[in-house]
Amino acid sequence: MKLFKRSEPSPLKTNQPADFTDEDIDHCIERSKVLLNSIQTTFDFLKTFALDIEELYPDKFRNDIDQIADIFKKQNHPRHLELDFERQKDKISSFIDHQHRYLQDRETELRDIIALMSKAMANSNVENIEFYQRIYDQSDKMLEITHIDNIKKIRNTLQQQVELVRQTIKQKNEQEKSRIQYLAKQVSHLREELETAKNKSMTDGLTGIYNRQAFDDYLKDLIKHNTSMSGDFSLLLMDLDDFKLINDTYGHLIGDRVLIAFSHKCRSLIRSNDFIARYGGEEFAIILPDSNLQNANKKARLIVDTVSSTKYATSAEQTDDYLCITVSIGLSAYKKGDSPESLINRADKALYSAKKAGKNRSVVKK
Repeated sequence: MKLFKRSEPSPLKTNQPADFTDEDIDHCIERSKVLLNSIQTTFDFLKTFALDIEELYPDKFRNDIDQIADIFKKQNHPRHLELDFERQKDKISSFIDHQHRYLQDRETELRDIIALMSKAMANSNVENIEFYQRIYDQSDKMLEITHIDNIKKIRNTLQQQVELVRQTIKQKNEQEKSRIQYLAKQVSHLREELETAKNKSMTDGLTGIYNRQAFDDYLKDLIKHNTSMSGDFSLLLMDLDDFKLINDTYGHLIGDRVLIAFSHKCRSLIRSNDFIARYGGEEFAIILPDSNLQNANKKARLIVDTVSSTKYATSAEQTDDYLCITVSIGLSAYKKGDSPESLINRADKALYSAKKAGKNRSVVKK
């Protein structure tokens, strides 16, 4: 028995002319293209929505988004498209819920710390009241000494009361010392969390080097510093050649490993005070402080030659399975009066020239 039967046409609709004109069909096709572009843009927004926090595995989420986006690019039958999307969409919902819970947990932790410190301060005030009340009670007892006739008893009683006051003050000092130590630990913990959060916000989640925001801030400060003090520095803009082909051939996981390996290779070729950042996608930037254009070009050629001669394994099991990559570099040096935009623009034009000239090379723009 067949699960599905072809429906017989209704007698009422037989031999009726089609209602759709060529113009209607063209309109539907254009509408479909707009919808597909809108869907792709929405997926790009979702990828941007993912925070670069290691615990959330944002790179896996972005890979999942790319896989879902590929479903719409295949132009399958609508029913197949619907089924494929239904199987994949839970990944988006799950990540959004996970990220939402993560942010709620961090907010709750900070609220608890603030509440704890507020409570400690409140208790401190209460204990101060108790302390002064105890001192006041001791003073009343000391006034009662004046009613004692025997001088020896006066002396003994006075000694006892003075000792009680001394112990009360000592106890208060110990409490204050303990509280100060406790609050100092809380402040230290908060500083560590703030420092960790700051580092995460300025670091690329995949490669571990600085991100675009950190690059923009560093370049802005460096230009501001060089406005008032003479000093050379150079900028290298680097772009991995044909990186899309690597992703298409080996997958995004291997593509991510290539980005990580490339950033590590560059870091090993520059000085400790040089600045390297992921500029975006497969683009990277290096700032070389106290380096003129000639020395910067030597460094750029070293990076080009080293990267092109390096073999990158694509599998831990198969050591003979590897790929090679190349990089194009555009570089320029800071000129007096430069803004971040003008310096980046020259380096970007040099990078474009390197790509146009055949890739796997460095080009200088003075």
